[in-house]
Amino acid sequence: MKKYLAAAVILAIVFAGCSNDPSAPSGTLPNVQNLIIDETASKGDSVVLVWDALDVEVDGYHIYYATTVPGNWDEKGSTADTTWTHVATSTGYYELNASEGLNTSSGFSNRVDTRAESSILERELRTDSTTNGLVFYDDGTGWGIGCADSAGFAQDIYIGLANNMVYIYSGNHDPAQYPGGSDTKLCPRGCHGNVAPEAGSADWVDSVQVTDFNWIFVQLDNNHYVEVYVDSVFTNGADLLSFEYQLIDYLRLFNVF
Repeated sequence: MKKYLAAAVILAIVFAGCSNDPSAPSGTLPNVQNLIIDETASKGDSVVLVWDALDVEVDGYHIYYATTVPGNWDEKGSTADTTWTHVATSTGYYELNASEGLNTSSGFSNRVDTRAESSILERELRTDSTTNGLVFYDDGTGWGIGCADSAGFAQDIYIGLANNMVYIYSGNHDPAQYPGGSDTKLCPRGCHGNVAPEAGSADWVDSVQVTDFNWIFVQLDNNHYVEVYVDSVFTNGADLLSFEYQLIDYLRLFNVF
C-alpha cells in the first residue's frame, strides 16, 4: 500500500484556481517569437532565457512563470533586453509578452520549460550480488539494476548494509569490492527543497542511510543531476519507486508536483 499511496502523492496536482496560461493580453503588438532556454548558459539554479527582438518599438518584455501547468502564473520580471536570467527554486514553465506604454502583445510567446524527466518506475535493490547496483540511462528515460560486484556493470549508485542499517553509496565508493562504478555523489533532499546543492558542497557525500519515504539527490559524472524517491526500506535492501532526471547540463533544479 505504501508505494501506491506515494505514487498518488508524487503525481497529485491541485487544479483549483489554476490555468494553462497567464491572463490573456489584449493588445495589438506582435507576439514574442522563438523563446528558448539557453542550455549552455543555464546552470545551477539559474535559468537563462533568450528570444527574438520584435521589429516594432517596445518598452520591454515581461516574463511569466509557473511551476506546474495547469498552475498559477506570476510575472517574475521585465527587461528591455532579449535575455533574462531567473534564479529559480524549482523547475518551471516560461512565457513572454511585450509592452509599449499601455499596449501589449496580442498573445504570449511560445512556452518553454526546465522540467526534469520523471517517472514512476519501481526498482528493488537488494544487497546480494545481482541486484545491488543501479544505473541511470543518459537520456533520462529510465534506470536499470545489475551486479555492482561486476566490473562489467558501471553502477551510478549501489546499496549495502552497515551496522545492520541500509545505505545507498556512490558508484565508486568501494572500487575494490564494487569495481567499474561511476564517480557520483549523494545528498538527502532535506532542507534543500527542489534545488540540489552546489557542486563541491560539503553536503555531497559518498553514502546516505535510507529510510521510508526518502528523497535523495544524485550528482552524476556526466554533469547531470537526479532525484530518487525511496518508498520503503527492508532488512536487506530498499524499494526505489520513482526518479527525476534533469536533462540540462549542470542545472540542479527539480519539479514541483
